[in-house]
Amino acid sequence: MRYFKLTSISLALLSCNLLAAAETVTEQQEPSADKAKDYVETIEVIGRFTGKTFSEYSYSATKIAADVLDIPQSISAVTKEVIKDQAMMRLNDISPFISGVNEFSVYNDITIRGFRNSDDRRVNGMRTYNDFWSQSVISHVERVEVIKGPASAIFGDASPGGTVNIVTKKPLAERRNEISARYGSYKDRYVALDTTGPANQGASLLYRFNLGYENSDSFREQIFNESLLASPSITWLANDKTTINLELVYADTKGILDRGQPNVRNASALGVVPINVSVTQPGDKMDTESLTSSLAIDHKLTDGWTAVFNYMHQDYDQKLVEHRIRNYVTGSDSVINLLYVDRDESATVDNFSGYITGLFQLGGISQSLVAGIDYVGRSYHSAQLRANNVGTFDILQPEYRPRDPATYSATADAPWGGDFKSTGYYLQNQMDLGDWSLLLSLRSEHYDIIDTDGFGAKDNALLPRVGVVYRLSPQSSLYATWVTGFEPQDLFANNPQSGGPFDPQDSELKEIGFKTKQFDDKLLLTLSAYEITKTNIILYDEEATQAANDGFDKYRQRGEEQARGFELELNGQLSEQLQLIANYAFNRAKITEDTNAALVGLAKEGAPKHSATLWAKYQLSDRWSTGAGVTYVGERRTFEEALELPSYRLFSAALYYKATDWDAALQVRNITDEVHWTGGYNFGRIFPGDPRSASLTFSYRF
Repeated sequence: MRYFKLTSISLALLSCNLLAAAETVTEQQEPSADKAKDYVETIEVIGRFTGKTFSEYSYSATKIAADVLDIPQSISAVTKEVIKDQAMMRLNDISPFISGVNEFSVYNDITIRGFRNSDDRRVNGMRTYNDFWSQSVISHVERVEVIKGPASAIFGDASPGGTVNIVTKKPLAERRNEISARYGSYKDRYVALDTTGPANQGASLLYRFNLGYENSDSFREQIFNESLLASPSITWLANDKTTINLELVYADTKGILDRGQPNVRNASALGVVPINVSVTQPGDKMDTESLTSSLAIDHKLTDGWTAVFNYMHQDYDQKLVEHRIRNYVTGSDSVINLLYVDRDESATVDNFSGYITGLFQLGGISQSLVAGIDYVGRSYHSAQLRANNVGTFDILQPEYRPRDPATYSATADAPWGGDFKSTGYYLQNQMDLGDWSLLLSLRSEHYDIIDTDGFGAKDNALLPRVGVVYRLSPQSSLYATWVTGFEPQDLFANNPQSGGPFDPQDSELKEIGFKTKQFDDKLLLTLSAYEITKTNIILYDEEATQAANDGFDKYRQRGEEQARGFELELNGQLSEQLQLIANYAFNRAKITEDTNAALVGLAKEGAPKHSATLWAKYQLSDRWSTGAGVTYVGERRTFEEALELPSYRLFSAALYYKATDWDAALQVRNITDEVHWTGGYNFGRIFPGDPRSASLTFSYRF
């Protein structure tokens, strides 16, 4: 297996060397520290000073800094303040705090407005290889944005429910240092470092270094997680016109792949198997390593015109050794057969984006123009050993004992992989017509996919977008939008052995909404109603895959899915003492066309009709504050028609203490210890949520 051994120590040395070398840069035309704070017109290359629980602006939705009130689309964000208050560790932790977002499984796998989203991730607007199976810590994250609906006009191929954009922390012009540590249930141990500031006297060179390390067990048998993340970042304010940012993110995650809780194949038997039971065996492991490097250049051409260039490269490796279910349990027998897999996989991603933005007058109308090109190239390779029927496991009387894979009759599946290339050209203009503004954009996208067996697909897509905003007042706006989107089918789905090739997935969004900022812009309310239609869906067919047992996953076609609903979000300060985060989503997502006629009209898998969160934080005194909240998720279907996951309510509470240079927090989650399932695929794989848990966090600033 090809591993790039790059530790946090070497990353720290690298960042120090870069800083030392940069001290020799000629210090002429250097912006002041105050100017550095404001130098963020088009892309985020330095950090911002904010303490709010919502984001007032977005770059990712239009590729230019825009007030959320002027964007004709629903955009939600979880800021670093909320991440800290809630002691969030992974990307899935944000889901209760964004309307219409729910977990589909314990993996990097969510639904947005009822549509599954397990691959559509952006980092600072750039596509990365999303590790589906494991999630690293998020100590380097400034905020997480969810752009609701297909964002294909800006990003190319995109999920119809929405796009997740992770904005990383950037260097600040003011020196700040913070270390934090946490200890919690299941021996959850976590430490983090965040240091930033100017690297030279003129503050033309800024640095930031984030480090996070977690080592924790789980309420699930045999499951553990060890995660290291290191991220150095440097911003050079070369002069009044040019800003350059260089960033590295190294992530190393070691643990065990949790394939979920197996159950008797009988809907009435849900919960018979204890939620701590897993089929993982001693000696199983999953080690994942990735290194992402990015370069961002922002250059002011003339007054009102700016050129932006972004490049990102990612290397990814994963080693998986696991025992998993070979068959279902019928109910008369609780013994299952085990399957053994030993897999190596790797991926590389190259991502380039270049565009210009212009602010000008034409015909007495203010214009905000964006024109650009982007390219994504991804390569993926996998090699796997497989052995069937390597032993048995009783899910009602589990016994975890060492097993020797050397005694298995393992055979090698054919090496598999392929390449994906996509190029897009786009033009966007937002016209200010007084109280009205009109957003028009058009994107031309071409993609080419080919796998190691020579099977592939190529196609072109023309993607329009129309949006209208009406400013009711400086604090409020109405909007309407129409957007089209598309997604090429996954690389592996084009192989005839898997049932392919399949046509690309198309989508369409119609949405209206209302946004307002109140209480001196300290509170943001968003209300939206939408209809999303998606066609040419493919689904993994687990039974066909197990029956064939030829090393190829099997898929089947579904014609159309549709979601209609509305969402409400309220986020910010109701008073100096009271902070509120509240959201509610009503979503009727259903199957409208399917090769299996019995499924037509049923709710989509993993898509609750109702979901809501309420969290309130109250300032008791200058130093003490407390918080409490509840999350509700309604019933959800799985891929098994007979299996429905029940609704659940999770109550949580927290106590906070903040001194001048340190703070502490005590959090308790699932106070009532409710047994619940956050998601699931079928009777063989459902995913129980955490029982009652608590954690204590301490942070020191210097």
